[in-house]
Amino acid sequence: MSDLPPDLVEEILSRIPATSLKRLRSTCKQWNSLFKNRRFTEKHFREAPKQSHALLWNDRRVCPMSINLNVAPPSIEFKSVLSIKDPEPVYISNVSHCDGLLLCTTDDGRLVVWNPCLGQTRWINFENDYKTYYRFALGYKNNKSCRSYKLLRFWTSYFTPNHIGLVYNIYEFTSDSWRVLLDKVSLNYFLIESENGVSIKGNTYWLALDVETNLLLGFDFTMERFKRLCLPSNKYGDTMVLSVVREEKLLVSHQNFRSSKMDIWMTNIIDSETALSWKKYFSVEFIILSTCHSCPFSITFLIDEEKKVVVSIVMDNENMVNIIGAFDAYYVEVPVESTNCPYSPCIFSYVPSLVQI
Repeated sequence: MSDLPPDLVEEILSRIPATSLKRLRSTCKQWNSLFKNRRFTEKHFREAPKQSHALLWNDRRVCPMSINLNVAPPSIEFKSVLSIKDPEPVYISNVSHCDGLLLCTTDDGRLVVWNPCLGQTRWINFENDYKTYYRFALGYKNNKSCRSYKLLRFWTSYFTPNHIGLVYNIYEFTSDSWRVLLDKVSLNYFLIESENGVSIKGNTYWLALDVETNLLLGFDFTMERFKRLCLPSNKYGDTMVLSVVREEKLLVSHQNFRSSKMDIWMTNIIDSETALSWKKYFSVEFIILSTCHSCPFSITFLIDEEKKVVVSIVMDNENMVNIIGAFDAYYVEVPVESTNCPYSPCIFSYVPSLVQI
């Protein structure tokens, strides 16, 4: 490729997935410098195919999962644990994903943004009033030329249902500083306690409820505003879990405590100019393996769109990953090694990127 014009080389490289480019960094100093160029990383983010990977958070650590749906029965291989660079071991008490970046809170009360693909970390400083019931979300202001990353910090409490008087903060990556959110927040909702939220196109969404109904709560990082959105109608006793597919569409699962069936609902492509709509995509059936057990309930899940498969961790046995095909195609349980960690494991979708932090 050394004989090709630089513009053409850049065009070719911008269409190669991030995990492949990572392996090329040590082969050419010029390419390595290019991969650190913000203009190129923005172009790569727009042009390169999004290769979604599954990550497992378990025992306060994160590890990749290789899920093979092309064999019968399907299989899962757990890869080596991903480690944050730090003088001491870092134990993660909470994790969420946006644009190839992981936002992690640690057992010792620290906050870090981490790009596992590049091995980069950014430790976030904040006031000495950290509380375990703070929520954090990572997103970005969507400019035409580049993305400006931000953090949202807020407090959810069952004792203040209107959230009146609570302080919401925004952290700007560009200025490395916190400020008070200007929006006068007075939202009559409670976030679902176990809900971390999911990110699509720079905005974060949570399942929430008010005195009347369940709802989808979103935060727009460009406008710095909360917004209430609709959910598919659900029956009394249904539990819901939020997920995302290809960083374009939201998913929500419906399960009723009287049934082993789980329905998967999907939105249209998330777009600020388009109204949100839902359609039922497919359903799967959990198997009750013991008469003394109730129906398993999913606590986190991913799907394969093409094969209509759910990969899920269920509440009935938190040390198992279930692979369930639609139309009773198959039902597989894969054990997960675990210690006596008090946190329930979760799985989530991750798209590697060259985003510099």
